[in-house]
Amino acid sequence: MIKEEYSPFKIVHHLDKLIELKNNKPCVPLQVQMVPSNICNQRCTFCAYRMPDYLSNESFNDREMLSYEKIIETLDCMVRMGVPSIQYTGGGEPLVHPRIKDIFKATLNKKIELSLVSNGQALNEELCELLSESAWLRISVDSGSGQLYSLIRNVSKSKFDIVLNNIRTLVKYKKSNIIGVGYVVEKENYKEILEAAKLFKDIGVDNFRISAAFTPMGYKYFDSFMSEAKELCLAAQSLSTESFTVFNLFNDRVIDTFEGSQDYSFCPIKDLLTYIGADYSVYTCCTHAYNKLGLIGSLKEMYFENLWNSQSKIDMFSNHDPRKICQHPCMYKGKNEFINYCIKPQPKHINFI
Repeated sequence: MIKEEYSPFKIVHHLDKLIELKNNKPCVPLQVQMVPSNICNQRCTFCAYRMPDYLSNESFNDREMLSYEKIIETLDCMVRMGVPSIQYTGGGEPLVHPRIKDIFKATLNKKIELSLVSNGQALNEELCELLSESAWLRISVDSGSGQLYSLIRNVSKSKFDIVLNNIRTLVKYKKSNIIGVGYVVEKENYKEILEAAKLFKDIGVDNFRISAAFTPMGYKYFDSFMSEAKELCLAAQSLSTESFTVFNLFNDRVIDTFEGSQDYSFCPIKDLLTYIGADYSVYTCCTHAYNKLGLIGSLKEMYFENLWNSQSKIDMFSNHDPRKICQHPCMYKGKNEFINYCIKPQPKHINFI
């Protein structure tokens, strides 16, 4: 049973969006994923944005950063448009932006739901207290020991203890927000999945999310350790309690991300979730970020709301066919299929529930 946080059925709480999609009307997104900075204070071996020949780094520049003024301008656009939530993510590391504290404060003051995906290294007590007002946080750790942490993130072993202490501080200030730890499984770290889950359960986070590394090798990358990794994921999942949940998305993510292709002509995710890169460009999704296939337009000389309502964006979306454009498996395939079923004009046998 998947708990609420990672339910694939959240769209049913947005019947207005389903009606708009069903009637082929323009839709204001429910979430913006924003990359404040492509600069990072770590160098993870499995970072998709820095991996050769990957989709999401065709035009990636690891020195780019959004200006504070553009971020605030975009938050104001979101308020006027009615976009309810934002996820600050990478790209790089969001917390290296020199005005990230002011950005978080502005987001909360504007009553926009705030979430953050971070490596947690640059957290401090003031930020931890401020982020107690967020909706959710996910700190990417991907290891259960300082030695492995140093190996896969190319930082000193001492950084592991710093991150652990920062997570403890987040837990200390926790209110109704959800604090999670992310574990991206790859060949160097899969043996510490269970050890890490036990560690963060003891620290007191709300959840531990296991997923799979992105790689141009696809499913073959996991062949040599897939079976053992799945067993360790299941063992970690057995640690779940009422107050601590292990979300074992590993197998699903491997299948969705590396197997099959889109057999539907409409991708609703691009209407409901959009991605703003640190290069000032807006993209259809994280998979096609920093790639011309997903490029909607630039915010350098335009407000976000004007771009979203522009004829060029409308034309792009009307011509967007994932069967042709997305020549690869998609992490959103399951959600797209469910939403497409929800908006199907005449689904069969709907009364036989």
